[in-house]
Order: sequence, then structure tokens, then C-alpha cells
Amino acid sequence: MSYKEESEKVSPAADEAMAQLVELFSDPSLDSQAQFRCCVDGPDEFDFLFESIADEQFGYNPNSEYKGWVRSVYRLGLIPRMPSEWEAPETPEGQSPA
Repeated sequence: MSYKEESEKVSPAADEAMAQLVELFSDPSLDSQAQFRCCVDGPDEFDFLFESIADEQFGYNPNSEYKGWVRSVYRLGLIPRMPSEWEAPETPEGQSPA
């Protein structure tokens, strides 16, 4: 698959986010000793732990903002995996998700 074909599948929002990341990481004014950590494998055990604590404190929400964001990033193909517990909840036919 060529870069052009691949880039046509990416949404404008994802493309803009990537451009902003490139700009940030290319900034010559940043100290050369700066280190950035960007997880590209998907949520790790700490992300899962923090979300489970929020679920315990505020009640389980299958459509929490963070879970929804992870699903969106996963659908865009920017991360290779996500917890199966965070997959979109099933909705009965004829109903739209809340």
C-alpha cells in the first residue's frame, strides 16, 4: 500500500494531530536533553488501572471520554491494541449508541 493510499484513510483530525506532534517534536528551541514518551502500543497497565479506579469511584461507564478516545485512536489504526473490556458496547438493532 502506498503512502498516498494510506494517508487517504486517515481523518483530517488525525492528520492535523500528527502535524502538531511533528511540529512539537521538531521544535529547535527544546533542550536537546528533553525526552518524550509517547505510547504507541495502546493503553498500558497504568492507563487501565487509572480508568478502573475512575470506574470504581464514579460507576462503570462504557462510554467514558477516555474509553471513547482509545476506541477512536484504535479505529484510526494509530495503536495496535486496546483492552477488550473497552470495546464499544453492543446496541440493540434500530437504536443508536448514546
